[in-house]
Amino acid sequence: MWIISRILVNKILAHAQRSLPRECVGVLAGHGREALSWHPLTNIAPGEQTFLADSHEQIRLFRELREQGREVVAIYHSHPTGPAQPSALDRELAVYPDALMLVVGMQTDGRLEMNGFLAHDGRLEPQAVTIRD
Repeated sequence: MWIISRILVNKILAHAQRSLPRECVGVLAGHGREALSWHPLTNIAPGEQTFLADSHEQIRLFRELREQGREVVAIYHSHPTGPAQPSALDRELAVYPDALMLVVGMQTDGRLEMNGFLAHDGRLEPQAVTIRD
């Protein structure tokens, strides 16, 4: 089970809303399967239906996390016009086998739609995500 605080979930959702009509991208860091901090990244991908984190920001963040003894727990992104399910491109880009892929669907009529997946043997397997207050 993966654990994310409601505060971090709210930050992810706010980031996704600010990024509309484009996808957002960011990282949750912590230890094991518990996310303790939120790190939004700049999406430099052209168009509205994909994401690509700014490589300079990402390298700097990963270095800082390593120096602080924290791990990448999850990499999140949004689907502004789709569900919280991985796209074909998401499946191709799932290159962090120990990090949860969080997908936020934005077409939800005000409900939270966020699902987690873990890359395993070329597949993305659904994961249980607990939101703590």
